[in-house]
Amino acid sequence: MDYLSQDLTLFDPQLFFYFRNKYKPEIQNYLNEKHHHEIKNEISLDDKRNLMFIWNGILVKEIVHIGYTFEHLANHYNSFYEKIKLSKDLEGLQSLEISMFSKYIDIIIHQQEFTDHLLVNKILHYLYLHIEDDVSLIKLTKALNISQSYASRIFHEVMDTSIIKYSKYLKIERAKALLKTSESITNIGEKLGFYDQSHFSRTFKNLTGMSPQTYKTKEKNY
Repeated sequence: MDYLSQDLTLFDPQLFFYFRNKYKPEIQNYLNEKHHHEIKNEISLDDKRNLMFIWNGILVKEIVHIGYTFEHLANHYNSFYEKIKLSKDLEGLQSLEISMFSKYIDIIIHQQEFTDHLLVNKILHYLYLHIEDDVSLIKLTKALNISQSYASRIFHEVMDTSIIKYSKYLKIERAKALLKTSESITNIGEKLGFYDQSHFSRTFKNLTGMSPQTYKTKEKNY
């Protein structure tokens, strides 16, 4: 099991934090850096393949913990297992690793919100996937090929709030999680698509009753 020593990310809580909170961009950056080190350290194809088998099992187990059954994940698990086994080079395995993390995060996102309305679920999925973008009703409805008035009405009927207000809520929930890390307040605001620091602070305070700095200090001292 010497190959375990070549991937300490198996034990890195930061990566699991990103995965459990569905932070796709952060995971992408994390994996890119990890792959850079693998190339620099000349990890062997066999070691990388073995590590990928382990990650496939770990990620499935993570999803099972939030309520999915293995039966629902078996096809994805088996598909990645076969692709890992058949990969012929390191670049292919690294690309597959990114796809694997992305796919399993999508499964968590789909599991995250349950409503009885298919359109609302599609809107929720869009909002989760575009949490770091400047979400507008025009962009959303165009992407989903639906009318603005219909989307707004149905979403409000089911969720008891507007699409844009819910988008802001998701962004602030993401911000609250990131404020518990070493990430700077400025970077968090920029990362979540706010116009400037003032816009971020104002929105955060409106929804939480305190400024980002106050929240960060409070969590640090908790």
